[in-house]
Amino acid sequence: MSRSLTRIAAELEGLTLLDFDPMNIDADGAGRLQAICAELVERDDPERWAPLLYSLMERLDDADLGSPGPIVHALEAWRGYPPLLAESLLRKPTPLTVWMANRLLNTGPSDTSNWLELLRLATRHAAASPEAQADARDFLEHQASRL
Repeated sequence: MSRSLTRIAAELEGLTLLDFDPMNIDADGAGRLQAICAELVERDDPERWAPLLYSLMERLDDADLGSPGPIVHALEAWRGYPPLLAESLLRKPTPLTVWMANRLLNTGPSDTSNWLELLRLATRHAAASPEAQADARDFLEHQASRL
């Protein structure tokens, strides 16, 4: 029997930067995150669990959550993820969400101009870390060289 989404959400909320700190010998955030994402993908309600993953990326934007990692794999397994990605980029761009936007742009979506604008906004978003802003600038340069 699978766990309730409430219990999974509580486990995600319990993850901290320390769980992903490479200097912490007891850290197992990556393993826990992998298991949680595998559990979520088995569920049939991605519209309910996907926001939990975006929230985690926004909350732990300084943590190495993978590249692409289990979060991206879980979200990209569901075709409905782009609108939630856009909302997350508007709330708080993170290195991982701007990376996901670039990854999406690499597929040549019909709404390319919208995704480019989200990256432009991320370069100066007040809630974005300097790393996320710099990554967004780099991805904009990359996309300009492709188009």
